[in-house]
Amino acid sequence: MAAIGIAGQPDRARRRFTWLQGLSTVTAISVFILVIIGGIVRVTESGLGCPDWPLCYGKLLPPLEYTAIIEYTHRFVASVIVGPLVLATAIVALARYRNDRWVWIPAAISVPLLIVQGLLGGVTVLTHLPGEIVALHLGTAEALFAVCLFIMVASYRTPITRTEAATGDGYHRWAIAGAAGVYVVIISGAVVTAMGATGGCVTWPLCHGSAFPMTHLSGIHMFHRYVVLVLGALLLYAVWRCSVGRGTDGTLRWLAGLTLLTFVAQVIVGAATIWLDFQAHWRALHLTAATAVWAGAVGMAVIAYLNARTVWGVRAWEQVD
Repeated sequence: MAAIGIAGQPDRARRRFTWLQGLSTVTAISVFILVIIGGIVRVTESGLGCPDWPLCYGKLLPPLEYTAIIEYTHRFVASVIVGPLVLATAIVALARYRNDRWVWIPAAISVPLLIVQGLLGGVTVLTHLPGEIVALHLGTAEALFAVCLFIMVASYRTPITRTEAATGDGYHRWAIAGAAGVYVVIISGAVVTAMGATGGCVTWPLCHGSAFPMTHLSGIHMFHRYVVLVLGALLLYAVWRCSVGRGTDGTLRWLAGLTLLTFVAQVIVGAATIWLDFQAHWRALHLTAATAVWAGAVGMAVIAYLNARTVWGVRAWEQVD
């Protein structure tokens, strides 16, 4: 029995593969946590808890004040934990997986995304939290999260041979479309916040008893709900196709089911946020659930796409005769 590795060196291949798996998984989780903390910063109005950047009131450590500590925690996680992890993942991927484009291409993309995200964080503070910059900051963070998820998923699958044409029945296209739809939903929600329209509708599912409110802020808020309705239906169809499509696998079906449950929970949380007067912890949970749906949708899209483009064989750590 011998371990089959990517480069024909069993022990080194196994260590490399396992190392990238662990590192990319921790990185993806850390970015998810960073997005959650960013949501807490927003709903607690702590964005200017440190009014300067990169220091806080001109000092390395923040004052012992509620909003300053929340904002500084966000910066600390971003600069001390997430940044080094993203860079380390990219270095490992680029140094050891140059022959696997499904790993090194997203790794190469993650570095400029990280830089842009960091700069946007500084611009957001220095320009006193303009809504459009805050929304762009969130959009970039979610994009970075998606790239890290791509690396993580790709690290768990070792391509053996490639097909000339896609296999399956096209379910991967629906998975990609569903993920894109979730991203648009998240951005539309960020626009609602940026435009000050969060409280534009204080009832659910209708807005003040109307499906088409006439006021400006109510219209913006209700537009977000219609985006959720349409693109949510797209996601549900993608979930169904990934569950029953020809060429799907057990992992994809399991993830599709989990994504469905998360989406339903997100709708309930969104309604509860409105019913409970937009309390800060419900608003933070709303963004957290949305990002969890995004994670599931991205995972579905990556697995479905890789399944359609690659014939997957023996993993690097499996034993064969």
